[in-house]
Amino acid sequence: MTDAMQFLDRFRLMIGDKNIGKIVKTRIIIFGVGGVGSAVAQFLVRSGVSYLDIVDFDRIDVTNINRQLVAFQSNIGMMKVDEMKRQLLDINPNLSIETFPFKLDGDTISKINFSNYDIIIDCIDDLKAKKLLIKSAHEHKIYILSCMGAGNRFKDFPKFEIDDIHKTSYDPIAKIIRKFCTQEGINHLDVCYTKQKAMKIDCKAIGSVVYYPISMATVVSTKIINKIIE
Repeated sequence: MTDAMQFLDRFRLMIGDKNIGKIVKTRIIIFGVGGVGSAVAQFLVRSGVSYLDIVDFDRIDVTNINRQLVAFQSNIGMMKVDEMKRQLLDINPNLSIETFPFKLDGDTISKINFSNYDIIIDCIDDLKAKKLLIKSAHEHKIYILSCMGAGNRFKDFPKFEIDDIHKTSYDPIAKIIRKFCTQEGINHLDVCYTKQKAMKIDCKAIGSVVYYPISMATVVSTKIINKIIE
């Protein structure tokens, strides 16, 4: 292992060189590097993922700071993908990373070469884009893990789990995606969701606090790393 990869020594003690090699070689793309996606990106790179591309059209706003690991007072106004790339390269200088600074839609999706990837992670908020991505992953036969809702929750300890979309309950986003998958003939889709009910707030914006999206990111990253090893 090169000196630049010595940061993996403590993880290697548990899983060995062979499994570290599997993680290093796996090609992953994350769609959305906000509250959940920015944490997933960091967790995966800190776990050895060395081929990671990121897609996000947004710029960092002051309201992102309370929950998005990419956001600081010093980088407000910067593109999220640019800042995420800078931070990830500071973790692993050998990281192979390409950024796609656009909103995923029917036109821009052609810019993604899905054959380049082993795993897709969906951290998109926009339901239309989420459906498009799920359908594309299904058509290209690429494993995708899709994140449901983490907002409008702050009470109790966060409890997220991975399950098939057709077995989910309570989550309103999962309900929409479940119906979509049934219509599209998608018989299985791994999703990360919680049965903890979201609170209702009197505005269109979604309330948030750091420990809920970070908890979701932890579960997502655990699933991805163990899937690679298995």
